[in-house]
Amino acid sequence: MNIPIAMLHHVAEQPHPSLQTWCISHSKFLEFLTCIENKGLQTTTFQEIITQKPSPKDLRNRIIITFDDCAAELLDFAIPELVKRNMKAVFYMPSNHIDGENIWDIEEFAMTSVKLMNLQQLQYLLTLGMEVGSHGENHIRLNQVSEEMANQDITLSKKNLENLLKHPIYSFAYPYGKIPDHHQKMLTQAGYYFGLSIYTALETKYTLRRFAINETDDRKIINMKLSRRYRLMRALYDPVLLLKNQLAKD
Repeated sequence: MNIPIAMLHHVAEQPHPSLQTWCISHSKFLEFLTCIENKGLQTTTFQEIITQKPSPKDLRNRIIITFDDCAAELLDFAIPELVKRNMKAVFYMPSNHIDGENIWDIEEFAMTSVKLMNLQQLQYLLTLGMEVGSHGENHIRLNQVSEEMANQDITLSKKNLENLLKHPIYSFAYPYGKIPDHHQKMLTQAGYYFGLSIYTALETKYTLRRFAINETDDRKIINMKLSRRYRLMRALYDPVLLLKNQLAKD
């Protein structure tokens, strides 16, 4: 699917130092949205792609904005700004951490605690036309656990979210961007239509590439990341990057 997919986590002013890598300021977020508008792109969701079936020509002018982890702070600024511009986004929630905190970051990286959205807030997103997707049950590295555990995490997260939200879950974002073996079989059997990674050697509808927006990105870099040229570059660059990382580990 030849469409830009942006990945964000936090949008806040003066974030805790441990969050800075994963956070952009209010002004940077607005700059990103302005770049989208200036390029004539329209935001969409995976739900819209499935239910409305836009043509390949229509998709050429679309973009998907995604947020991982569903920090509650997004309701203070980022989400109102999206609504103000008639934009949509997809929010990926680890189902066992609704109304909880980013315990995986705290335990592994000693990051500060971040309050995550509660059920009512997730339901509110749906009323705004946003999409809620699955980020697994427990936000684990699915490529480092057994196939049975990975499959259970992927399957139960969808069931739990659908039971709580009374709404279909269309897409799955792999925590940490880590793709397990037999991922396509797991996602299709669970009923997902799309799977989102970050870097992947081969892009399919179950391993879609995403790009991050960073605080250091200026308008030129943001526009480049929104371009078809950048997606072509990623198709060439990602396999090389992943191979280098694997060789370094070996």
